Amino acid sequence: MVDWNNKRPEMVKYISALSVGKAIYAAPDGNKETARLLVAADGFHFKNSDFDDLKLLSISLLSPAGSEFSISFDDNGSILVNDAKYVAPTNQENETIKGNKTYEGKTNLKGGLQLLSPSGTVFNVLVDDDGKLTTEKEVDNGIANK
Repeated sequence: MVDWNNKRPEMVKYISALSVGKAIYAAPDGNKETARLLVAADGFHFKNSDFDDLKLLSISLLSPAGSEFSISFDDNGSILVNDAKYVAPTNQENETIKGNKTYEGKTNLKGGLQLLSPSGTVFNVLVDDDGKLTTEKEVDNGIANK
């Protein structure tokens, strides 16, 4: 008996059969007793092995409003959405980034800079219009101690 779940059976010349009646059945070995149901009134009855050699260049999806989007891959394996490389957003709020990082170019910090001492004390780093850096220890009810 053919294991339809894990292997697509080989077609046998002049023996393989496709039967259409109340449903569509396939019998690659010609045996109607072990034929597999493909399509019936309750829908499609495909197995994983039916898609062993399926290769798609892209998939088109519709948004709830009806806009069409194409999803595919470039030759490096990057995901493309409408032929543009998808870049994962990195501007989430309250994000924690771990590990050692190296930044090239200018980094602008809006909203201030805070540093933690080895004991976990929070210090706000401030710069004045002359470029002088100072720190202030942060406390629960505001800023204290320069």
